Amino acid sequence: MINNKQVGYLGPEGTFSNEAALKIMDSKTTLIAFDNIMSIFDSLTDNQIDEAIVPIENSTQGSVLITLDALVHYNLKIKGELLLPIKHNLLVQKGKTIDDITLICSHSQAIAQCRGYINRVNKQVHATSSTANAARYVCELSTAAVIGNKMLSQKYNLDILDENIQDYDNNITRFVLISKEDDSQITSDDKTSIILSLNGDKPGGLYEILSIFAEESINLTKIESRPSKKGLGKYLFFIDMEGHRNEPKLFKVLEEVKNNVDFFKILGSYHQIAVGGN
Repeated sequence: MINNKQVGYLGPEGTFSNEAALKIMDSKTTLIAFDNIMSIFDSLTDNQIDEAIVPIENSTQGSVLITLDALVHYNLKIKGELLLPIKHNLLVQKGKTIDDITLICSHSQAIAQCRGYINRVNKQVHATSSTANAARYVCELSTAAVIGNKMLSQKYNLDILDENIQDYDNNITRFVLISKEDDSQITSDDKTSIILSLNGDKPGGLYEILSIFAEESINLTKIESRPSKKGLGKYLFFIDMEGHRNEPKLFKVLEEVKNNVDFFKILGSYHQIAVGGN
């Protein structure tokens, strides 16, 4: 359990990041809201907070690119993950109906995850910096509605007009807990995340690296490329795999990979955090 620690999240209160933080932190933890993900990484690096929880991937919209980029440039570690089912709702001022609404507002990710519903009700949309800020906007404009979680109903005194309006029922966001240290012990359900870049433009370079994992039957659960920002055709590869980096077989594989790439970074070995504490 995290006790008497300060943990950052993407705020303000009422966001899905806030919901994720509340699920894994106990009542003795102080939660600190930040306006953007880069500020979270800066504050953690400068010891202004002890840990942070940030979104890294959504099952329908893919990776949160700013989180991936930050993990490249900051010397921080992933020490746990939470898979949060995302249930979107349409919320309005008390007593309002869908006929009263001319504008639907929310974070761009939430809007993208509810395109089918928005098209059916045929309303204009407005993107905001967070779902919570959209709720504040709705409190001031009676003809507006917000897409967000049920927490917004109590916090901003709004009615839930429609529930579960996301395009896909299995809409899940993966959050990661990050800190300066990854001190996890080996368990039966570990995952390890790394970043690497290849040596030059050698044909078959990626295949050669992946074959190292295949030869030792290491199961890769995710492979994603991102521009390295060092020129066209130069990429970083984010790879998740089953197992803990300190297990003998995986340790050996990672050492071999490290010796055959231009850039290599272990982001951490971790497992899913139990709801109610870590």
